[in-house]
Amino acid sequence: MIDKGTNYLTKKQQQQLDDVLKMCNKAIEDQKKRERTLGYGLDDYTEGRTVGAANLARRIKRIVFPHLP
Repeated sequence: MIDKGTNYLTKKQQQQLDDVLKMCNKAIEDQKKRERTLGYGLDDYTEGRTVGAANLARRIKRIVFPHLP
């Protein structure tokens, strides 16, 4: 997932970055899935956690992976 053209990372570091990206994408997808299926207004606590996690994931992606959409 990460541009492998820059070989300044160890394989472990590259795997860790790939894992972070996967977690971020999962959090964002969870929010999109909730919007498509359940909607909002049912459970404020869970909704807040879902939206907050997706927001944090987007910020992490912008900082760590600025070249990705």
